Amino acid sequence: MDNRHLPMPAATTAMTPAQQLNERFATIYAQFQPRIVNLVQREVRGGNTHLAEDLTADAFYRAWLDFHKCQATTDAQLYGWLATLARRTVIAHYRAKRNTAEVPADTGHWQYSNREMCTGPGGTYTPTATGFRTAAIGNGDSDPDMDEALRRVRAGRPAVAA
Repeated sequence: MDNRHLPMPAATTAMTPAQQLNERFATIYAQFQPRIVNLVQREVRGGNTHLAEDLTADAFYRAWLDFHKCQATTDAQLYGWLATLARRTVIAHYRAKRNTAEVPADTGHWQYSNREMCTGPGGTYTPTATGFRTAAIGNGDSDPDMDEALRRVRAGRPAVAA
């Protein structure tokens, strides 16, 4: 008997619980995403639509992670749950932004990185007159030429021998 002409068996239509959850969430996303975007756009300062879209995506990601815990039985309850997640996402964004302060770390030119600094006029920092410290090299020895130059400077002589 030749099996090449027999029809393929029909694919089983039974879905696993994970697939059912995926399908249900995809339906909910398609239904509520425009309303949640509008809600987040009203909450975002300055009308930044790109930020609103990012925060909406983050809110739906959080909803996806906690979807198995959702107790909502009606569309109104489901929207309320999603709206609460979206508002909390926006609040968390601005709370993190408020607590993040940019502090400049560059005090000037790279060659001052190992020097002690003192406050100069106008709030600027200038290197102190003590010179700069040398870093240890490999086995703990420092550069002999640099050590000699430092000794000369500290003694009030020119760093380079004439």
